Amino acid sequence: MAETDFINALGAGASFNTRKIVDALVEAERAPAKARIERRIANSEASISGMGKAVSVLNVLSAAAERLNDASDFKTYGVSNSQKDAFSVTTTSNARTGSNSITVSQIAQEQRSVSSEFASTSASLNGGAAITLSMVIGSSSTSTTNIVVNEPTLQSTVAAINNANLGVTAEIVDTGGNGNNYRIQLIGETGAEKAFSLTSSESSLTFSSVQTATDANISLNGIDFTRATNVIDDVLTGVTLTLNGPTTGAASLAINQDNSEARANIVDFVAIYNEAKRQLDELSSSTVDGPLAGDSIFRSMTRQLRNVVLNTSSTPGTNINTLSDMGISVNKTGQMEVDDKKLDIALADNYADIVKAFSANTDDQSTNSTASAGIAGDLAKLISEATASDAYLNTQQSSLKSKNSDYAEELTTLEEKMAKVEARYTSQFLAMQQIIEQMNSTSESMKNSFENLPFSNKN
Repeated sequence: MAETDFINALGAGASFNTRKIVDALVEAERAPAKARIERRIANSEASISGMGKAVSVLNVLSAAAERLNDASDFKTYGVSNSQKDAFSVTTTSNARTGSNSITVSQIAQEQRSVSSEFASTSASLNGGAAITLSMVIGSSSTSTTNIVVNEPTLQSTVAAINNANLGVTAEIVDTGGNGNNYRIQLIGETGAEKAFSLTSSESSLTFSSVQTATDANISLNGIDFTRATNVIDDVLTGVTLTLNGPTTGAASLAINQDNSEARANIVDFVAIYNEAKRQLDELSSSTVDGPLAGDSIFRSMTRQLRNVVLNTSSTPGTNINTLSDMGISVNKTGQMEVDDKKLDIALADNYADIVKAFSANTDDQSTNSTASAGIAGDLAKLISEATASDAYLNTQQSSLKSKNSDYAEELTTLEEKMAKVEARYTSQFLAMQQIIEQMNSTSESMKNSFENLPFSNKN
């Protein structure tokens, strides 16, 4: 038996569009359930997006706090050097303020030696037979290292010296001209104890020193120091000296506390906090339909953030206990404002208090510690806890994504159900249509019969 084409058959004999009626009936059943599921999906996706944005905002705020949560963040120094051409200076957080007198009488140098001259870099030496190079390193060393060079040329000799890894680098130099203008240059390491000598079993290959290996000699605050390097970081605490040449007499070096970097970090922190607060408030605002407006856990977390920043520091100083003591106030809109003059006075008069209020005078604080960590330390710790993989902001996202998968399955189930409903309505309307067609056919037949009766009055 041939299968009935319900779609094309429907409405064929009725005086009204039964196809549209079926579609309307199916949609009337589908629409409320579909809208409800899609609304749940949209709400979940909005919450997922909102929580993801919150995590990003909090991470930016945490980075600003982490520039203030260690005491070392505040230990920045300015350097005054009267002979910058002779030496340069860098400082670390361990430096001490004060004035120093430095005399550089000699810088460290490496020994440089050159070979006799040759016309070619690839021509054979010693008739192509192997030669032996004997290297002695160190002014007091008696240990000799022999380097055998097979099929010797200038090129293979340089390669053999470098491959020996003795701390002496070899290279070929071209002195110019059209004659014997190729030489091997040997470069050692700095320091008197890195002096070397190199002899060859090939009489045509000899070496002479053109620069002597020397130590650096400096006098710092009346104490003489000798070092094998020009980068010296162990004679002045927290200070690295890089020597470039001798000084002209004694140079003065002053190390002073520099508050400018800490000040800039505090001002940046205020600006970043204001922007973070604005975005977090939008996420939880019912006025602008924030995606996290009804989330009490999120609201509680943002309140904790504000309390850490605006309340008294967990490690207050003697004169500085809060941001307001530093000249940082909160305006009517909840945004923080910096009074530059008051902040500068606080930094000048109560720097140690500010360090303590922000960082608890500690370094490398652990986010797992329960100890008071100051404004920046406590904030960084709170954000770390709030954005952890097992914290609410992340676990809730996973939960909502799982629910959305369930909602997607509900939509699939709904469409399968609606397909069955459509088939039922189609079958019912097709049956009705067939009855109508039969009745129309009977009516037409009866009409024709009556018209053909012999007594029918056609006039």
